[in-house]
Amino acid sequence: MVLIIRKFLAFLSACGIAASIHAYVDSFSGATMDNSLRWVIILGISAFMLHIPIYALEYPASKDRSFFWTGFARGMPSWVVPCIKLLWLIAVAHLVWFLVQSEAAGPAIKDGQYVLSNHGRIVKVLTQREYLMLKEAELRVFSTITISVYSLPMMYWWFPRSHQRAD
Repeated sequence: MVLIIRKFLAFLSACGIAASIHAYVDSFSGATMDNSLRWVIILGISAFMLHIPIYALEYPASKDRSFFWTGFARGMPSWVVPCIKLLWLIAVAHLVWFLVQSEAAGPAIKDGQYVLSNHGRIVKVLTQREYLMLKEAELRVFSTITISVYSLPMMYWWFPRSHQRAD
């Protein structure tokens, strides 16, 4: 029974990664956060929901600051932690690139104009093409972050534990 639950949670995590990759690829075809909002919310919430059973099962070890960086990988192949860290590095690179492109402001439409807005202050007026490029980049940032977030529970649930939790 426990194995079935583990594989089901691994499958849900893999589905989250697949959906995030799909959103990432779609962003090159014009998809944005605005027209994918329902999926963005579902992906975001479920990504963090898959961490709750891990936290509960590994308690009190999960309270340690380093647990979600390395501690979760006890008994897993040695490539798991570097792979997850690489995914996070890619997500951070996407975020930094987006911040550079958008001048740390958000693309918005104000009074019928495409602008970069920073807390209501217009930083720059954009063309429609620039606006759409930034909105697509925004979806790519979200997608890479959700891929990174889903990767930890997928690895945790997929690989069998070599240690047994003492009850």
